[in-house]
Formats: sequence, structure tokens, C-alpha cells
Amino acid sequence: MRALGLLLLAGAAFAQDRPQFVWQGEVDGAAILYLRGNRLDVQVKDGTPVARQQFHFYDALTGKRQDARLRVLEGRGYVHVVDQPRIENQYTLAVAIEDRQPGSSFYSIALYWDASSRFFEGSRSQGRMDQVTWSGRVDEEAVVSCRAKTCVSSAARGEPVAAEHFKFSRPLPDRAVDVRLENSEGRGQIRLVEQPSEANHYTARVSIRDPQSGTGEYSFTLRWGRESGKEPEPVLTGPGLMWSGLVEGRVRVTVRGGASVSQVMQGLPIENERAELLRPLPARSDLHPVAKKLQGRGRVEIIEVPSEQNNYQLVFEIDDPEPGAFRYEIELDW
Repeated sequence: MRALGLLLLAGAAFAQDRPQFVWQGEVDGAAILYLRGNRLDVQVKDGTPVARQQFHFYDALTGKRQDARLRVLEGRGYVHVVDQPRIENQYTLAVAIEDRQPGSSFYSIALYWDASSRFFEGSRSQGRMDQVTWSGRVDEEAVVSCRAKTCVSSAARGEPVAAEHFKFSRPLPDRAVDVRLENSEGRGQIRLVEQPSEANHYTARVSIRDPQSGTGEYSFTLRWGRESGKEPEPVLTGPGLMWSGLVEGRVRVTVRGGASVSQVMQGLPIENERAELLRPLPARSDLHPVAKKLQGRGRVEIIEVPSEQNNYQLVFEIDDPEPGAFRYEIELDW
């Protein structure tokens, strides 16, 4: 009765902000929820099977690149997003639940994502599209990397790519854009495996696998939306992480993508720790994060900001030098 009541309560509480998916169950150890479309697969990494599991999809997870938001309604352990929907993982969302205390514990979560089917809404609103066309002869397996106004191929297996040609309508921008693969031709498999991002220096990568003997003719087109003459607007600053816990000594918290990990540098273990990720940390070096101490007697300071050098992670420290544990509540904005 309790489990069903919590799901109904969650639905009422989110009437104004309805989640796309809700889940609850008893976890003892570590489990990962894999969501794709309207299907859920649960894999137990450690401990006993998940018990008393209930879930409901309000909307299917659409096949497009996006960042889902996690809200933990109940649970004593560490719950975090480990994989966001991307073309590389066939648009699968993965959430890890880690319960390291003795015995099982009840968990209840809600997930939010864009359920619309609009794939290139931004590009279409800007009107015009740009593209690069590529062709060449592939033996076994090759990867084609397109950046700025050039494409470079590398043979993962087999002979080097032959008769390679490419043509850009305009250079691929030095910014994160959504690229789509069109007009694929060839006897094997052609896949877009990497979207442009700051982490890969705004490079789009296409994998070609040729299963037959000898070389095969292949061609494809990559298309993206054109900006309307202005620089892209900066990311608006807002709450990204709410963290709380009892601290005695010095603690370091690292945020990367859709996950946060705490580490005790000095003193006793953290008690009653809770980390609620409101939105993933973007892989960008132009962010200006701010740590707001809502409660606590010691120092709270950001010691690392996201950059290519630190793999786009954000690190802050809590230093509580006085005797005894004290409760801290911290809002991290980016």
C-alpha cells in the first residue's frame, strides 16, 4: 500500500510539472535503470534483485539528443544519471542507484525529459541549413572526422580510404550544433557516432563498416542549422545541484555531467548526505559557476571550474574546522 500511495502522491505533487517517468523499488546494493523509448531494463550490479518494483512511463523517451533531469523523492543512498540519451548509446538514459548500507532500502525517483518529437526545432526556426557531402572507398572499417572545413578519414581496420572527396556549403561552426546524417549510400553500415562539442573540438564523426571483401563505394551528407547572424546566446545561470549533509572536517564534492561524487579529505564520514541534480553540468569551459551556502558555519569554495584540462568537472570544498558535525546546505548554480 505504501509504495502505490507514494506513486500517486508523486503524480499529485507534480501536477504542474509532470514527470515523464516515475519508478520505485527496494534496492540492496547497486542497480542501474536503462530507459529507451518506453522500455525499462534493470541490471543489478551488486547485491540482491530489486524488490517491490513499480514504474510508469507518462511519455516515451524520444530518439534525440537531450539531457534528462532526475529528482529523488525518497532514498538513503546515492542516485545519479550515468548516461544521457545520445546517438552513441542509441538514445538510452541510464540511472544508477547505489545503496551501500546494510539491508535494503526503499527508493522513489522521477525523471523529466522533452517528450516532443521535434528533432531540429532550433535549426528549423533559424530557417537555413548547411551541409557537407562526403564520398570514398572503404575496406572493412573507417572513421570520418569532419571539423571546420575539412574531413579526415582513418582506417580502423583494412586498407586506407581511397578516392576520398568532400564538399562543405559552409564550415562546420566552432560551437555545439546538432548534426544529422542523411543520404547514406553503400553496401555496409554508416552511423553518426559523435556530435560536435567543445570536448572534441566541435568535430562530427561518422563510422563506416564494410562487411564484404574488397572495397566498397560509400557516400553521406551531414546537415546542421545555420545561426541567424548573431553569436549564440550564453547559457543562462540557474540552480544545478542542491547538496546537503552533516560535515565534520573537510569534504570535496566533484560534479561531472549528470553525477556528483563526494570525498572526505579530512575528518569523519559525511552523514545524511543528499545530492539532487537539477540539470546536468554542460561540457563547456565558458561557465561561471557559483556556490551558495544556504546553511553551514564553515567555508564553502569552488576550487575547480569546468575546462578541457579537467574533463569538464566542477569541484567545490566544504571546510568545517570546529569540533562536532554541522549541517550544510549548498546550492550550486551554473
